[in-house]
Formats: sequence, structure tokens, C-alpha cells
Amino acid sequence: VLELRCFHERVEPSRTSDIWEQPHLLPGSKSQHYRDFDAAVKQLAPLIRDALRPALRAERPQAPLALYGYDEQLARLTAALAQGQSVALSGPGGVGKTSIGATAVGRLHDRSVFWYTMRPGFNDGINSLLFALGAFLYEQGAPNLWQYLVTGNGVVGDLNLAAGLLRQDLASLAENPPILCFDDLEHLSTGRLAVLVPAHTQLLDLIDGLRGLTPLLLISQRSLPASDLHLELPGLGIAEVAQLWRAAGRDLTFEQAAQLHTYAGGNPRLLTLLLALKDSADEPMPQISERALAPSLLPAFQRLWRRLTPDERRALQRLSVYQEYAPEDVVPLATLDALAQLRLLERDGAGGVAVLPALAPIVRDDLSPELSERLHGEAAVARLERGEYTAAAYHFSRSGQEQRAVQVWLPQRQHAIARGEADAARRIFSGISRQRLGKSERTALDIIRAELLKLAGQHEEGLRELEAVDWAGESEASARLWMLRGEMEHALGYPDRALESYGEGLRVTSRLTSQLAALHQQRGVLLLRRRDLAASWVELRRAEFDLEVLRGMLLKDEGGYDAALEANRRALTLAEQLGDDSLRALAERQIASVYGRRQQSDEAVTHAAQAIAIYERMGDRVNLEKMRSNLAFIYVQTRQFQAAIEVGQPAYDFFVAVGDPYFAAVTGANLAEASFELGYLDAAGRFARAVIDLGDRFAAPYAHFTLGQIGMARRQSAAAVAEFTLSMQLAQQNDDPYMVAYAQRALGQAYQATNDHGAAMQQAQAALVLFRQLDIAGEISATEHLLAELQAEQTASAA
Repeated sequence: VLELRCFHERVEPSRTSDIWEQPHLLPGSKSQHYRDFDAAVKQLAPLIRDALRPALRAERPQAPLALYGYDEQLARLTAALAQGQSVALSGPGGVGKTSIGATAVGRLHDRSVFWYTMRPGFNDGINSLLFALGAFLYEQGAPNLWQYLVTGNGVVGDLNLAAGLLRQDLASLAENPPILCFDDLEHLSTGRLAVLVPAHTQLLDLIDGLRGLTPLLLISQRSLPASDLHLELPGLGIAEVAQLWRAAGRDLTFEQAAQLHTYAGGNPRLLTLLLALKDSADEPMPQISERALAPSLLPAFQRLWRRLTPDERRALQRLSVYQEYAPEDVVPLATLDALAQLRLLERDGAGGVAVLPALAPIVRDDLSPELSERLHGEAAVARLERGEYTAAAYHFSRSGQEQRAVQVWLPQRQHAIARGEADAARRIFSGISRQRLGKSERTALDIIRAELLKLAGQHEEGLRELEAVDWAGESEASARLWMLRGEMEHALGYPDRALESYGEGLRVTSRLTSQLAALHQQRGVLLLRRRDLAASWVELRRAEFDLEVLRGMLLKDEGGYDAALEANRRALTLAEQLGDDSLRALAERQIASVYGRRQQSDEAVTHAAQAIAIYERMGDRVNLEKMRSNLAFIYVQTRQFQAAIEVGQPAYDFFVAVGDPYFAAVTGANLAEASFELGYLDAAGRFARAVIDLGDRFAAPYAHFTLGQIGMARRQSAAAVAEFTLSMQLAQQNDDPYMVAYAQRALGQAYQATNDHGAAMQQAQAALVLFRQLDIAGEISATEHLLAELQAEQTASAA
């Protein structure tokens, strides 16, 4: 439809009026064509918006045309970064830390550079930083972290896994590692004795964990984490002050340079401001009081402010309310040029402009409440016009339009979260009072807050927030709130309370069902007339897919393999109908796992290969390694032990490297068993003990089983009995009949070795019952053979 109406590149005719004359171009009615066109524009709009304004604008401060002073520090900084070291750069505000850092990385032109400036309340959260790093590393050809975040819709589900993927991405770029620069780190701590908030602790721990992997530049006004090199910038000397003014066409005597140096403390930002003041009017040199306080920008800027035109002052006020670079077109170009000439603005080279960081709070704090609200309102509209919903919500909340902030952000929240803006949004909406909102907006705010707190893992705080909710209403929103409450209770370890909350949500939904019946009937008739059923079928099939996968997992764990296969095949059919590769891969993975349990190797490997191919095509490294782990399990079950090690060892190394204890344990258990079957007893023992050390209760029975096998191989029957018994008990606690059956049969063999035929018969008979329930023909036959042996031995012993 877009080709016919807009592009006119591949399909004739090129005129809209011609469409109505050719039936093959108009399969429906004219009205349907217009509806399709509107729908296509709606779907294309966010794609174009993200292309024109990426989810993250690459930050890169411009190096000054000339850098005065700091020659020694610049040389040491450049050399240290070139050698892959971490460098801490500290000094007072305005002393030139960012300038020297930008100059140093500019000299290392063969290196890619990531620059991240901490902005309190905007990007000082772990999600924001990881999202920015993931996008940057993806552009460098290291996609693991980015693919993980994209799969999670921009949300960091497992911080340890995300940090591990980040380290792995950096390791893949070790031949030419990027330089990571973190600026304004002083915002992560308010003082030496202040207790860091958990979010800032996470950030500092993440940054500290990158030392040694890639060059780091850490910039702060305060003390910094330990680093290989610490450089303190003291400010310019008297000679450099004279040099700075001479470059601007102002000659100074030594006495005048010394006077300026004393007044400004050698601070380049204050000296530049004094130079702008000198350019705007023939100002005398500042007088130095014997009791002068520490150098401050405020007095000099106040004097300069009085000499600015009304348009220039209003432009600075308008720009001061923005949290990041504002669009250049919110201020007339001539005014921008004048302010840039006075060195009061900085441009990012991509259509953005900002007041100098040191001056923005001075201007902003001087705004009257009325003017501040008006300017924030204007900024909100500017952001909204550009599809920047989180930034728009921030400005609406600061302009007294809290209801508008909620109305704008709620429908776009998934899009905003996928852009890594959850941290910023959480701070915005936590500061909005429910009492200032109407009933509908209060419910919307409750949903927003609860979802954002859940995403941040702040479940206790989320439950406290939900205590203020009015639970009497019956609506889709209240059902969603009950679901969020249940999810938080479950995460905090209260499964009974979570079940009650889920039950309340179901009761609300069921009470709404009777009201929905009439609506569905009327809507169905209308949709039929409009031929617009596709969207409804998509939602229905997606819900059915989730249920079928869950049904298949439950049936597999209960041993109902035939029914599990049927459920997973239905899920695969739904995935094909939806045309969703990620769902198709998940269904193939589940089918492969069931066939592996049934020891049907050809079918298992075929479906596993299908899932691996899809994940490779998608670039989804995490799920790719999970599937390889599953394939290792399949090879173990089908006694292809060398193949299990070949596919499982890289997956195990990956999960250990990224710190995923569950999949590391599961994969390690398979490697332990495969190593044992190949006769590598020492390796099998190492893998099994490593699995136990990881502390995963579901993998532990398998590891103890392998240790029992090692005991049997080394004729240590008593130790084998202990390990098999523990394996069986742990499997029973996990409701894992599959592992229970194997442990019971092995325990019977261990008792056989100790000549305890009664105990051996009891365990073997129990194992046979389970294997018959599981319908695994090969294991049924093997267990029957063991029982026959035990019966013969018992008869012979009695004789």
C-alpha cells in the first residue's frame, strides 16, 4: 500500500487515481485501502523515528581547538590509555578534565571510543548504562549484550548474565579494544561519608569489573575507584593564563596574568567566562579581596548576564531546563551563534545544543516557578513532536501537567522501555503524586510504577506502592495490578500469597467475561465487515502458543512424553502461523528435549539443529548456547558421549564466563556424565563437583549420580550407595521422576555390589515402575535384566 501511495518505485501505476481502475491493486474496498494505508503509516512511523533519532545518540565531547597547559598530564594519559590501562582523572569543576580526556582519545584515532556522562535522575541507572554499552559494542561487531537486551525488550533481566556478556563482548575486541570513558562520576556519591544508593553501587561495581579488559577513563570531581593511573588536574599556571588570553587577542602583563590566576584559581572555565565578559564590554580586571573565597563562576556570570540581550537570556533559560542536548531549532540561529561566540553553549555536531554544564544549574535555579513551568511545557511539546516520550513525560511532570505525563507515556511504555529508558521513567513517575491525578490517571500511574519497580527488581518497594491501590474496581487495569502483585510476591518468596493474588486477578477477569461476551459479538460483526480479523487472530495465537509450551513442559516433567510432544507440535504450528522465528526456535527446542528424553536420537538432533539454525540467523547468542546445552543432554541420553562433549564444552565455558549458574550447572552435569562414560573419571569428578559448588538444586541430583558411578567404577561401593541415595532424594524433592528412576536402579546395582540383595531388589523394582510410567523402552528392558540377575543371585545364595 505504501508503495502504491507513496514510493512509486517498483509497482505501476504511479498515480493514486489509477489504483481504483485496476482490481488486482485493490483487493478490497476503497475504504479498506485507506484503513490499510493508515495502519501502514502507523507501523512505519516508529521505525522512521528510531532511524532519524536512534535509541541512543552517541556521545562524544568535542576536543578544544587548543589545549593550554597540562602537557605532561596529556602525554601520560594518552600513553596509559594506549597501553590498555585504567586512568582516574580528577579535579574541581571547570578545570578541564573533559577537554583533556577528549583530546587524549582524539589522539588515539585508531580506537573506537564510548563516552558516557552521568546525569542524575536521567541515565545514572544500570539499565541505561548497559543499554548504551550494548548499542555501542554492537556497532563494533560484538553483539552478545545487545542481542540479550533486544530479546528482553530493553530490560536487564539478569544483571550477572548481562555483565558476563559485556565482558565477553570486550574480550572479543581484545586485539583493538575500545576506550570506555565515564564522565561526571561524582554524581554517584554525594561525599566521602555518604552511603551509596544500591543503583549507584551497581554502576560502580560494573565499571570496576571492567578494569583490565579494556582501557578506562574515569572522570570525577571526587575520589574515584582504584585505577592504574591517577591524574589530578590543578588548574592553569600564570603562563598558561597569559597564553589563553593572548590566543583571544588580549595581551596581559605578568601582573595582570597573576591577578587573573589568583582570582580564578587557574580554573579554565572561569577564565573563559571572564574572557567572554571582557569581550562583551570593556570590563576592568576583577579586584582581589584579601579575604576572597574559593573561585566561583557565579559572580563573573552574573556580571556577564546583565550584558546579554533579552533574546540571549531567554535562550539560555529555555535551554537550561533540558536534561540533555536540546534540538537546535528551539532557539533562533542568530542567537545560538551569538551565545556560542561567548563560549556559553556547546553543540554536539548532530543538531543538539546545550548550555555549558557548569552554567546550566545557575540559570535554571534562577527561574521563577511560573517561568520554569512554562519553559518545561515548551520543552515537553518539543520532545513529544520528536517521539521522545520519556523526555516529554519528564518535562510535563515539571510543568505542572502530571496527568499529561501519564497519558503520554502509558501507551508508549513498552517502546520506551525497549529504548533503555526504564531507569529514567522510574524516577519521573515516582515523583508524581497520585492526589494530583484523576481516577483513570491514578490507575495508570499505579500500573506504570509497579511495572517499572518490577523491572528494576525492587519487589518490596513495589508491594508497598500497591498498598495505596484501590482494589475495589473491576477492570482490565485492576486485573493487571493483581498480576503484578502476584509476580512481586513470588519473587520475594511468598508463593501462597502470590497464588492468592493471581486468583484475585482471575476472579476479576471472569467477572468481566460476561460483559465481554456481548462486546465480542458486536465487535466480531464489525470486524467481519471490515475484514480486520488478522490482529485478533495474532493475539489469540500468541496466547495459545504460551499455553501450549507451558503444557508441554509440565507434561514432560511428569513423564507424559506423547502428550508433551503433541502440545509442543501445536506450539510449533502456532509459531509458523505467527511467522515468529523466536517462537519457532523455542518450540523446536522443546520438541528436541522431549525426543531426547525418549532416546529417539535422530528426531531429537533434527529438531535441535532447526533451533540452532534459527538462533544463529537471529544472532541470539544466549539462546544459541542454551540450545547447545540441550543438545549435549540429548547426546548423553542417546549415548553419543563424544558428541555431547564437543557441543557441550563451549556452551559450558560460555555460561561460566557470563556467570549463569543454572545453565552452567545443567551443562556441567551432562559433561560429567559424558566424561564418565568415555572413561575420563578425573574429568567427570571435576565437572560433577563444580556443578555441586554452583548450588543449583535441579542439577545437583545428576552430579551426585555421576559421583556414584565413579565410586562404582573404582569399587568404592559404600561411597557409591551414599551418592546414589543422595541423588535419589534430591530428585524426589525436585519432583523429577526421570532422575529418580535412574538413581533407584543405580542404587540397586550398588547394593548388588555389597551383596544386599533385598535392598537391591527393592530399588530395582521401584525403578522399573517409574521407567514403565515414563515409557522408555530401552531402560525398561535394562531394568528387567537387572531384576532377573538379582533374582538369580538371590536364588543361588539361598541354595
